[in-house]
Amino acid sequence: MKKIILLIGLSILLLFAAACGDGETATPEATEPVEEATTAPEPTEAIPEQPLALAAPEVVPLDQVQNVVWQWSELVEVEPSAQSVVPDPENYTLVLWDDSTYSFEADCNMGSGSYTADAQGNLSLEPGPTTLAECGAESLYNQFISLLGSVTNFGLESGRLALLANEGKALMKMNYGGPGEKPEPAPTVCAGIEMESVSIDTMGLPYPYQVNCVLETPYDSSQALGPTGIPDHVQINFGVTDPNDWELGDPILYIIPVAAYEQLWNESGDATVSNQVAALNALLLNKPDPIPSSNNTALPFSASYGTNDLSVQGDYLDIKMGSGVRFVGRFVQETVPVSNDDPQLFYVFQGFTEDGVYLISLAYPVSSDAILAAGEITDEERAQVEEDPQAYIQGKAEELNELSPTEWDPPLTTLDGMINSLEFEYQAPEQPETPAAPTLTNVNWQWFDLVETDPASQSVIPNPEGYVVIFLSDGTLDLLADCNFGSGTYALDGNNITITVGPITQIECEEGSLSTEFTTLLANAGTYELTANQLTLNLNDDAGRMGFAYGGPALLPPTPGEDVPTATTVEPVNVRRGPGTVYPSYGVVPAETLFEVVGVSGDGTWWVVRIPTEVAASGQGWLSAAYVTTENTDTVPVIPAPPLDDELPPGTPIATTTEPVNIRSGPGTAYPSFGISPAGTTFEVVGKSVDGTWYVIKLPTEISPEGRGWVNARYVEVSNVEDVPEIETPPVP
Repeated sequence: MKKIILLIGLSILLLFAAACGDGETATPEATEPVEEATTAPEPTEAIPEQPLALAAPEVVPLDQVQNVVWQWSELVEVEPSAQSVVPDPENYTLVLWDDSTYSFEADCNMGSGSYTADAQGNLSLEPGPTTLAECGAESLYNQFISLLGSVTNFGLESGRLALLANEGKALMKMNYGGPGEKPEPAPTVCAGIEMESVSIDTMGLPYPYQVNCVLETPYDSSQALGPTGIPDHVQINFGVTDPNDWELGDPILYIIPVAAYEQLWNESGDATVSNQVAALNALLLNKPDPIPSSNNTALPFSASYGTNDLSVQGDYLDIKMGSGVRFVGRFVQETVPVSNDDPQLFYVFQGFTEDGVYLISLAYPVSSDAILAAGEITDEERAQVEEDPQAYIQGKAEELNELSPTEWDPPLTTLDGMINSLEFEYQAPEQPETPAAPTLTNVNWQWFDLVETDPASQSVIPNPEGYVVIFLSDGTLDLLADCNFGSGTYALDGNNITITVGPITQIECEEGSLSTEFTTLLANAGTYELTANQLTLNLNDDAGRMGFAYGGPALLPPTPGEDVPTATTVEPVNVRRGPGTVYPSYGVVPAETLFEVVGVSGDGTWWVVRIPTEVAASGQGWLSAAYVTTENTDTVPVIPAPPLDDELPPGTPIATTTEPVNIRSGPGTAYPSFGISPAGTTFEVVGKSVDGTWYVIKLPTEISPEGRGWVNARYVEVSNVEDVPEIETPPVP
């Protein structure tokens, strides 16, 4: 933040005198100019033990301060005692218009609102639409906006507007900047929404709200808790005026244009948002009763880091702007006892405007006297979680569903009323160019939900990318069923489909796998429906339906020319981004797939093959030599391993493997391996073990959900790692 010039000494003494005296306002004498300081000097007077309160400014008729551009020039504070000069007053302005509205500029931001004032000098500025661009590290925009929101009194001091703020602990002084000329009112539009039209009734809840326009956050898959990214959207922040001050767990409401949200993620090759939007649409269309008790949609991910393992008090709501579903739930990294505070329980609403253009999402913290605080959980209950977490969560869900909506704080009915009151006007934003609807064939179809009729239920598949079916144009199909690969055939007759699952590997996947169920359901498909980004397979005998989301084009290699180097797969195999299982996969290809070979790894254990540029911009993928046979490859060039991440800036702590090595989930061979990295692969180092024998490296979240792995120090060369932090050893799974 920009350093404010501090005036001490005589100014502070006068300030103390004014605050502690008989109520008369002392006017400071002129002070000598001082140079801008980079650090605050030591105070020359002791700070009083109890906080001081500044006197209200001299009351004047309201019309003396209206329709004037006031420029913030000085700030007087008592905690700590200081008098500060604003370096650029013309960048921070306020105009009180004579129609009870106001407008302001805060560096690179601007906003408006309404105000109330009386003859006793009381003044309250009600927040309205505000832009919230990042003006730079030295900007005072955040402080200026915050102070305006806490103003209680106005007056004049020596021709300057004086605003008492922050419960009497701050006084803003503003220079006369000339008469104001109010522009013709024009709605501020954000993501197609007229900001002035956004309103919500907080139903007497304790948090005031602020409507904010938040600009796009680009897609970023490097975050430890998972990918992030959100387009221009409207936020309603409760209790804070600046979204930058929002913290995970604070109440928040989002209004997000759906098409732009999906496009932002899809263009980065991540179909997660599209899958979640499709799952929510399916839930609201089918309305299973009861609402699923876990794995419910909770967009955006920034408000819900973790897995939804508990959903209770579910209900479908029709609201003024559209419809949706609400539930009380929590979001965790692992199953822990249910408590009021660790992790926090939330009232969650997920829905759409009536035309489906906007996603409406509310997360509001709730609690109940029927639930203990985390510190009150008994050892017996913790043992239940350890012994059988699934049974524990199911029992808690049954218990909490017995509560009435009014046995929560705040009552769920109050929050229902608040979300119902939401209103806004909009002109639908320009829609992103929608790709042509995919055909049934040559597409990665990812299974994202299952609707069953007996008993009536809907299940959201937590990892759609693990259950994929590809219908090839020759009537055959390939499938990925968690840890198993398979093939088969299919036949079409109009919208009727008959699927025959053929050979499939019989690996025993981890607990909770849907591998067997997936293949069984596919074989029971009777008809199909195809839309722009979704495939529905309706099951025979009205047993239900499977929903599939468009996961991009299937990895079908171009046909090699004559006499070129080739590789033919001998069994289903991953095509990867680099020469090692630590690299993400572009997809699985079946046995007998023919590729053109364009290169080989330095150690000869991986082949570089040509793949469609729609799958990888480079047009290249890597195949393990152990799973292919080759022809004419004697003269192909050696191609170096690509980096796992973007090019790292100079000075970044790095580790480069000196030979093939396992990347593990912890510092030891007892921890599972994420895969083997070939020699010559460079990683960013983010930490080290306490004994210094292992380094913690950054990994794509497609490989490690936490975004990191561990590599033995004996097998890497490192640089710039002197200051990386020590990281505690995680428990062995």
